[in-house]
Amino acid sequence: MSGPVADTATWPAYGAAPSWPGAPGPGAPLGEPAAVPPPAPVGSPLPPGGYRPPFAPHGPYAGSPPSPPPGRPPRPPKRPKERSPLGAITFSLIFLALGVVAMLDLLDVFPVGAAGYFAAVLATIGLGLLVGTWFGRARWLIALGLVTAAALGIATVAESYDRVRGIDGNVTWAPTDLRDLADRYENNLGDAVLDLRGINFDKQDVQVTLDVNLGNATVVVPPDVDVTTVAEVNAGDASVFGKRSGGLGNRQWESTDTGADGPGGGKLRLYIHVNAGKLEVTR
Repeated sequence: MSGPVADTATWPAYGAAPSWPGAPGPGAPLGEPAAVPPPAPVGSPLPPGGYRPPFAPHGPYAGSPPSPPPGRPPRPPKRPKERSPLGAITFSLIFLALGVVAMLDLLDVFPVGAAGYFAAVLATIGLGLLVGTWFGRARWLIALGLVTAAALGIATVAESYDRVRGIDGNVTWAPTDLRDLADRYENNLGDAVLDLRGINFDKQDVQVTLDVNLGNATVVVPPDVDVTTVAEVNAGDASVFGKRSGGLGNRQWESTDTGADGPGGGKLRLYIHVNAGKLEVTR
């Protein structure tokens, strides 16, 4: 009985050592080790051969993953800042300064306008801010200081405008108080009379300017005040306490009269300019 005969030429010789693919044979030079596939992560499906390394770090017997490091503890809440008494102290000093200025004004120590009160408030606020650079804090004083500075500027401009009285036509100025007395009076066309007899100049030193372009100028002063007159009449006559001057192109001249009682009773200095007309200064 005959059957297919296997080809035995390809069989390995009896007693020969089997050789595995990829393994170096006897006498073969050693080279780099064969590459090992990386381990599969935990929980991944098994490879086709069904094998997975059994130990750490990826096997079924590996320990639990390390716990994350503890987070930074939360910062403790900031302590609330203590309220500084600087603002209240400065506010109190503002009223004190206003009281002192009002007292000086009522006692007629010197005339004080609205700008004087605002200046006192602004100076007190500035002092409070200066102290606040070392002790305490009161930032709201900055806003109050800005408002006060703006009010001071407006009051100063208003008072400066009020200190100059100007008009056209015949006019008579007769202030009855030193506060009502302007620094300068002007009249472009017409006669001007400045009557100062209603003002008490005692212990005062006052300066007034009168400027008349075309017309007559008359100044009447109290009987006891010491008056120094600086007069200039370009075309016309001038009479200052009985002293006369006239003509064209008169130079500026100065005279002093202390009145019937002699020196004392306050000081008044008049600057008078008349372009064309007559000038008279009398008591």
